Amino acid sequence: MDVASSRVSTGGFETFYHHCGAADAQPVILLHGSGPGANAMSNWVHALPFLGQSYRAIAPDIAGFGDSQHHAPPTGAAAWIEVWTAQIIALLDGLGIEKAHLVGNSMGGGVTLQLLRRHPQRFERIVLMGAVGAPFTATPGLQRGWGYYRTATEEELAYLVRKFLHNPGVLGADVDAIAKQRFGLVMQDRIRRQFEAMFPGDAQEHVDAFVVPEHELRAMAHPTLVTHGREDFFIPTSTSLYVAERMPNAQLHMFHHCGHWIQIEQRQAFNQLVRDFLDGRFG
Repeated sequence: MDVASSRVSTGGFETFYHHCGAADAQPVILLHGSGPGANAMSNWVHALPFLGQSYRAIAPDIAGFGDSQHHAPPTGAAAWIEVWTAQIIALLDGLGIEKAHLVGNSMGGGVTLQLLRRHPQRFERIVLMGAVGAPFTATPGLQRGWGYYRTATEEELAYLVRKFLHNPGVLGADVDAIAKQRFGLVMQDRIRRQFEAMFPGDAQEHVDAFVVPEHELRAMAHPTLVTHGREDFFIPTSTSLYVAERMPNAQLHMFHHCGHWIQIEQRQAFNQLVRDFLDGRFG
């Protein structure tokens, strides 16, 4: 299906988003992760047109990423969480959406959980993918990803892109092309300035900012599909086990031979699983 792009005002800045599917179909919002140079299309290039066959699929560039540039970037993930949650609610309001399904990858999964804390009535079914939001010790991969600008080399970016996948060979030469394309983005001053403002210093502080208290997880009754790649280099599988054991209507699917980019490395299985779940065929 054709994917279109638009902008909507979201509280002092514009959110750039991609969309696919009928305007009167049930909406599903897809929130991307936080690697250097990340944006909505880099995460959802396969999932967006697939879900658009059945849903009104909407994938925004989260504030500070891609073409959704915040004009007064705060410092630290805790402050940015307030920006991101307000942005997504303003996006829903601006598009006339009362209630939506929500799919969150990595940092976007952490934003998803924060949205459920603040605005549970705005969301229906939830999909989490290697999400932050549970307590864990920041991995070396996450330290390098969030601390990318300590080196800011093309070689380091290529290393990180490869580590998103358990088997980089599934993309062949596209891995190098992705790294080269992303390097052009991350070296733009506007991208660098906002990314460095999100994750200054030790990554552990920012991991902790996303943690949802246990009693709040237990109160989140939304039907939830928790997914994780067993060979994830960035976010440990223990985080998804932690969340799935505490959310009362959550179930867990672990993808074997799969890294952090489930939606890329296992795209056919992931897309079908998500659509079946959103359709209510299970869970």
